[in-house]
Amino acid sequence: MKNCINCGSTIKGEERFCLNCGVKLGAETIQPLKKELTPKQRNRRRLSYASVLVIAAALIGGHYFLQWKYDASRHLAEMNKAFLKGEGEEFLSYFTFSDDTVSDPESFYSYVETEGWEGLRERLLEEVTILENDELSNIIDDSMGNKFLSVTNDSILFGMYDRISFNLKPIEVHIELPLDKTTLAVKDLDVSGKQGEVKSLGKFLPGIYAWKATVPSEYAVIEDSGDMAVIGEGDNTYRFIPPLEAGMVSLTSDVEEAVLSINNITTEKLIKDTNTIGPFPFDGTIQLSAEIKGADGNVLKGKPVKVTSDNTHIEFAHVQEKLQIDRATQLATEEKQRLVDTFAEQAAEYINSFRNEFEYALNYADYSYISSFFPAGSEAQTIYMKEIENHGKIDGYYKYQFQSNTATGVEAVDAQTLYVKTAEVFYFYSDKDNYIYKKTKGYTVKVINGEMYILNIEQLTTDKESID
Repeated sequence: MKNCINCGSTIKGEERFCLNCGVKLGAETIQPLKKELTPKQRNRRRLSYASVLVIAAALIGGHYFLQWKYDASRHLAEMNKAFLKGEGEEFLSYFTFSDDTVSDPESFYSYVETEGWEGLRERLLEEVTILENDELSNIIDDSMGNKFLSVTNDSILFGMYDRISFNLKPIEVHIELPLDKTTLAVKDLDVSGKQGEVKSLGKFLPGIYAWKATVPSEYAVIEDSGDMAVIGEGDNTYRFIPPLEAGMVSLTSDVEEAVLSINNITTEKLIKDTNTIGPFPFDGTIQLSAEIKGADGNVLKGKPVKVTSDNTHIEFAHVQEKLQIDRATQLATEEKQRLVDTFAEQAAEYINSFRNEFEYALNYADYSYISSFFPAGSEAQTIYMKEIENHGKIDGYYKYQFQSNTATGVEAVDAQTLYVKTAEVFYFYSDKDNYIYKKTKGYTVKVINGEMYILNIEQLTTDKESID
């Protein structure tokens, strides 16, 4: 269909003139008939224009959003903000680590706090700068020498953007099993095996993790729990031995032939045949005892003992009494020997000093020379005061001349008393007779706080000869 260019009327056939206005028709006076658009078509056209504008705006906005999203400085700033606010879970969310790594946000936060966040933050900034300058970044170690984290960048949308990632290096945790059939569980992970086996539990971020251990036993339920502080040992590994309050027990007794009972139930086994038994919990819920028939047929029972450690000893009263006597005897012997070793030489010198002063006391009939050698009020004091007094009553001339005094032996009476044997030679002159005396004596010497006193002087032998 065509229409007249002059009046717009429709030209239906091959007319040479417009039937409406009479204008001569030709190539320059006719044009194709314009099709009228419906309202629906006009709406679609407007929506198309709007879509183009929206897409263009989205592309521009997306560009700026992606620039913002992958901006490392903003990432670090938000990480720093979360740390300063003490928000462990949010803080950890800014790091990446493998899906099979166990983590605890709060304890990881505490670990970073201990390591020193300010210094770590500066290291992260340095590594980001290195990457932005297209240089090779470094792995950051923790204070123990473990590889702690690395900073990497990944190209996004054909290299238009760089995404910076802060990658945590996990710690491989190994468990050394303390008992046979021990099962240790941490969160959703667990291991089990024989005593002494070392098994890998899994990968962990540094931090504190609760553990629980169970051990099957025919004697009692064994369960224990605690906290495991995962800190690498310099090679990104950590070995943990659960400190179970349970274990095998080394059993001994005063009477090895006694029959063992566990919680008052006999095992019909001799102590000597059950040197190691268990496993037992060390919480006192297990009580061990034993009994044996004596020579008179009476049953001798050991003292029951609750298991609280890996060494248990069952005592029998009659054996303990003998041991106590033997220990007391041994202790007394040791104390006596110690007294001899310490004071034997001093005691011999002390007796020599006494003899020197005793010579003056006799010759001058003056007890004061020897008064300090005897305890006040002692029997020895009374005896020697009387002897000196009697010498003062002698009529005529007399004189003692001591020649020698030799200690021939020192032994301990008890922990504070020494017995000193001596050989003495002295002359006695008077206006009537002259004699030489050879005597052996025994001095009982008390040692009190390092001071010595003579308790008794025993005359052992006496040899008296007259001289001209």
